[in-house]
Parts: sequence; C-alpha cells; structure tokens
Amino acid sequence: MTRCPLQIKRERRLRDLENEADIEQDICDVTLWLMIKYGLKPCHLWVERHYTQRGHQIARVSVFDPSDHIERWTDAARNAFLALGYDIHDSGADIYGYEFCNGKHSKHEAIQAYARIERALATRGIHSLSEGPE
Repeated sequence: MTRCPLQIKRERRLRDLENEADIEQDICDVTLWLMIKYGLKPCHLWVERHYTQRGHQIARVSVFDPSDHIERWTDAARNAFLALGYDIHDSGADIYGYEFCNGKHSKHEAIQAYARIERALATRGIHSLSEGPE
C-alpha cells in the first residue's frame, strides 16, 4: 500500500519538532530564576539566534539591568542556558531576538522555574554566581 506523501511530510515535521527546544519557556524560566536568585527587578533577558540555528542552539544571551553588574547577570543567564543544554555560538551571521519575559507569572510558576534552573545547574555541575552583587 502506497502512503500519502502529505502524511509522510507531517510525520517528518512532527518528528523534527520533537527535538525542538521550548525556547520561550526557557527564557521565562531563566528570567524568573534571575529575579528570584539575584533580586533583579526589573530584569530583561535578551536571547538572540541565527536564522540557521534550531533546537538548543542560540547565538547570544544578554541581561539588561539598571545595576552596574550587567556582565555578572549575563554570565549567570549564560550558565543557566548551558545547564539547560543549549549550545551558545555566535558565528557573526544575521540574528533575530526573542521577546523579553515580563516576569508577570504566578508564584507557583516562579518557584517551578527556580527549581528547574537550580536542578539543571546542579545536574550539569555548572556553578551559578554567588548570592547578590560583590
């Protein structure tokens, strides 16, 4: 029996999406983790991706915060994405950015996000930064 080409394409598309990262959820979780762990309010996490990157591939991570510790928070966010299994590589090609998470989530979601990131960091043996600014 010959299979319908449309169904074969659909199955292939769904199979390919299986390995796709839920980057929007990851951005929210890392944002909430930064807000809780380091008291960053407001906190704007900016994630960029090259047009050719997929799944757990991103180009850059930046944190915009009114304090003087932007590099410190960017390093913490970068470590969190590495712990979540992301490959961070900027090839210099064209990029696009994802929307900021506004941080307006329930306390339950914030606690889940915090626990998820802490668990990922511990599992991967990646150290987050010390508590608060130096």
